[in-house]
Amino acid sequence: GGVPESQLNLISREPQVWSDRLEEVLGRRMWMSDNYFYYAYVAGKWDLACCPPYMHPDNFAALKDGVNKKVTLVHGGWADGAETRDDFTVASLLDSMDWMPDSMIAENIARLYPHMSDGTKKGSKKGVIFWRSFATKVHSPVLAALRPELVPDLDGRERVGWYLSQWVAPVYPHAEVDFSRFLNKGSDTVFANTAVQDAKVLGAMALHALRTEKSAVEFYRSQGDAYDGFRETLLPGRDVLQQYCLPWHRKPKTWISVGCGTARDIEYVIGHLKACGTHLFLLDLSPDLLEMARERVAKHGLEDRVTLVVADILAAFDAKGQPNPAACTFVGSSKQPLPALGQADLVTCSYCLTMIPPWKEALEVMVQMVKPGGSLALIDFTRREDKPKHWSQALNTWWFAHDGVYFDQEHTATLKNHPKLKTIWYHETEARVPFTPLQATHYLYTGLKL
Repeated sequence: GGVPESQLNLISREPQVWSDRLEEVLGRRMWMSDNYFYYAYVAGKWDLACCPPYMHPDNFAALKDGVNKKVTLVHGGWADGAETRDDFTVASLLDSMDWMPDSMIAENIARLYPHMSDGTKKGSKKGVIFWRSFATKVHSPVLAALRPELVPDLDGRERVGWYLSQWVAPVYPHAEVDFSRFLNKGSDTVFANTAVQDAKVLGAMALHALRTEKSAVEFYRSQGDAYDGFRETLLPGRDVLQQYCLPWHRKPKTWISVGCGTARDIEYVIGHLKACGTHLFLLDLSPDLLEMARERVAKHGLEDRVTLVVADILAAFDAKGQPNPAACTFVGSSKQPLPALGQADLVTCSYCLTMIPPWKEALEVMVQMVKPGGSLALIDFTRREDKPKHWSQALNTWWFAHDGVYFDQEHTATLKNHPKLKTIWYHETEARVPFTPLQATHYLYTGLKL
């Protein structure tokens, strides 16, 4: 019926929601006496008893007069229209963003936002951004960064009925928020292993699976320069996390990356780091991986804004929340101490929490690292939330556990229900595990520290 596949996919995990709404629209909503939307479809016309208010004789003359005096037509997208003035108080974007990838949403919001009234000028009104969606949740991390509120359809009288949610977000002061920072560029580097390199990694994984004592340090040391190429497909979504789930629009000054590995992730956001003046602390257990990270940092000229620290997150801070020098070894030229607990603007953890047996304690330290108003962001494997007990999820869990990666839905439940965190963005999707038929689920999470 002309609905794009990208929009249909928004409810692929919730088919019952759509079937329930279809039944409700066909059985009740479209037959409401004042539902002029469906009346026109059925009758082929409007009449005075059922038509939009602006079509009533008392209103139509005023509408025509207003069109000539107050309506400006723009041939282009809504971002083009936004750039015609700087004092918009309402941006009604409807469902157009359902069809856009995150990159396009970021570009359009970055163009729109500076032209919205932020209410800081004398006599001005604080603006709002409104949109509707076929999804039941906010469907893009860029839109989640607007921190919208759901507009409830309390009486079920929204006439169309096919849109499952409506959202409104306030415009924050322009001095505090700049969405153009999402548009900065990273490196174009792409890693691709040879067959020999992949065999080397698979061999290391097989040996690790046979060990009764799992050592993450030994596991990664054995993979060397084949590490990044294999994980380019094994660990998907890291580019989305780095580019669109982190609060670049709020210019984080201090960032701690827990379990950073070779620091491959920072290559997605080199421009973001530089534009925001962010100082990054790369924290990992493995000195071998951090040595590779040091080389990467030097290659991109980031030595002055990156500190590399070999440390166990559970030992990195003392009882007073200060960095523990005895538990931290620096790699590279920067010896800047880790921020004390509660002082970091941003803390991230990429495909690491599932490899930490005392994950609850480690996650709690991560939460403590973040200052109030700061952000915690993670990406990792999990069981699908809509069917956690399906045989495919049990198989994924069994398979990955052999290499010390433990799928556990309690990870995501703890994040979403933590008393000191407000979920800004949560999303799950699947990707194929290299050289297997398995489809592993991974999640992306961003939370605001309360």
